[in-house]
Amino acid sequence: MKKSTTFIWLGLAVVWLGMLAVLHDRFEAQGVRIADLQWSYAIGYAVLAVLLVGGIARLRVTKHAPVWRMLALLGTTALAALEIKLQGHAYSDFMSLLAAAVVGAAAVTLLAKYLPRKIINLWLALKELA
Repeated sequence: MKKSTTFIWLGLAVVWLGMLAVLHDRFEAQGVRIADLQWSYAIGYAVLAVLLVGGIARLRVTKHAPVWRMLALLGTTALAALEIKLQGHAYSDFMSLLAAAVVGAAAVTLLAKYLPRKIINLWLALKELA
């Protein structure tokens, strides 16, 4: 397994997370409603989950794909909670934004189980595992 692809996937995840933080900060400055921010969090953290699952799969922490999905979901949830907390949202807004982020990430982790095998093999580099 080439470690360079692992660093590419995880590097893209870090860049995407930074872009999300800047985007959400700008939305806050413009006074975007929380209901509209929820869509941004759901979609943004779904993309982050795609990158994290791909990166974690290439790290080969374990051979079990459910563990990769769980780690990606836990990671995106923690990162979303940290971002929302650092932005200083009220508790009710914090919970609604976090729920949106978790739903987006959970949708991706579920897709990782039900997508066609060809897509899963490319995304998670399963052929390299064998």
